[in-house]
Amino acid sequence: MSSLAKGSLLIAGGTVYKILLTILIDKYLATQLGVEDFGQFKYGITIVLLLSTFCTLGFNSSIVRSIAIQSSFDKKKILITISLALTAFVSLLVLLLGVSKHTLFGIDSPFLYATVFFSLNTLYSGVYSGLEKPNLKVWINDVFGFTAYLLFLWSFFRFFDNADKIAYVYLGYAISVFVINLFASRKFYHKVEAGVFKSEIFKEYVSYTKPLFGVSILIILSANLDKVILNYFVSEEQLGIYYSVFNISNLLPLILTILVFMYLPRMSKFLERKKMNQATLLSSYSSKWTMIMASIFFGSIFYYGKDIITILYTENFVGGLMVLKILALGQWINVSLGFTGQNLLAIGDSKSQLYIRTLTFILGAILLYFGSKLYGNIGAAISILIALTCSNVLQIIILKRKHKFVGYRKQNLFAFIMVLLIGLLLSYLHKSSFFLQLNFLVSLALDLGIFISILFMSKVLGKKDIKVLKIAEG
Repeated sequence: MSSLAKGSLLIAGGTVYKILLTILIDKYLATQLGVEDFGQFKYGITIVLLLSTFCTLGFNSSIVRSIAIQSSFDKKKILITISLALTAFVSLLVLLLGVSKHTLFGIDSPFLYATVFFSLNTLYSGVYSGLEKPNLKVWINDVFGFTAYLLFLWSFFRFFDNADKIAYVYLGYAISVFVINLFASRKFYHKVEAGVFKSEIFKEYVSYTKPLFGVSILIILSANLDKVILNYFVSEEQLGIYYSVFNISNLLPLILTILVFMYLPRMSKFLERKKMNQATLLSSYSSKWTMIMASIFFGSIFYYGKDIITILYTENFVGGLMVLKILALGQWINVSLGFTGQNLLAIGDSKSQLYIRTLTFILGAILLYFGSKLYGNIGAAISILIALTCSNVLQIIILKRKHKFVGYRKQNLFAFIMVLLIGLLLSYLHKSSFFLQLNFLVSLALDLGIFISILFMSKVLGKKDIKVLKIAEG
């Protein structure tokens, strides 16, 4: 099996484990805290994500390509050391600012302290991706991290009865992951001489990173602005419902998270070495694979959304079913188009990515404000659907016109047509009395069997996919 496939499978395993524990954690929190307190706790984590994105200065994105294309391991270590030091410095400044002005960020102080460690943990994930070390990312950040988080929560509710202190659990989780990351990555640090800040390697790194800093801010704002705006226009109960269905729909883009860990450094190397055939093949087949996986998730939500919400949370959250379907549709489009933004980053065009993200963020913010104000959760979901679609379309246009890079082939169109036809077939079958009498899990398993079988029979999936994995090894 190729190292690309092995690494992706390992990341997939870690992500699935993280998803399962995230579901258990959210259900446990929702049960223990109730809808209102659950929404406020998730809001605190949202602010941590926003602040940590600022604190990483864009290094968490830029470091992947930057160390992947370096042939010297010493240069890799210098970039890692500088990035960690600057991230730690900015994180401490943000912490001091937040502590001195208690109402500035509107969250409890433990969340502020957690921001420092969460920022560094995020950067460590980028380092592991650039070095193509999926084992470190999976075992530390996914398996250990989320296991510790669940155990801390269980201990808290088992021995304490004060929901106001729940933020300390999140702080403990962030610190424990950081300590393991610090120990595991000690061989990647390097003494940095003063002259390195004047060297070409550092100048190029900073030049590439600056636009990505803006991109990172815009991405995290786009991903969480809906919750921030809704906080002003809907009740705490509606906000809690929105958080729950958003978490479910957000399982779809995790498909990109799984594959991008190995995809971005590999694609960066192909493009840096002018291996366009391998780059195009990898982009084309990756987008086909992500569309197929996204279709499985989207179909499950479309047909069984009510059952999924009830199982993962409680019946009190079922009111968000339509919101869930709209959010899931937006993410299906996003994931099905593949690594549009990552292809721009692999090429080294971080400025175009910044311009696209800025434009779509402004559009999304305007739509979110009026959509949330007028239509609440439904309006916010439709706004996200439009913004996601516009962002991906613009990235595809820039890749084609500016860089002459088209990451799709005829097989992508054929796969899309087949997925659509299978979806129509399943919709027809679901109206039959036979399907209506089936148990939810049995019906879901039957859907999956039909879907996969037709894909193989129509040769949407086959030997060519295996060959592409071998070609992707370079």
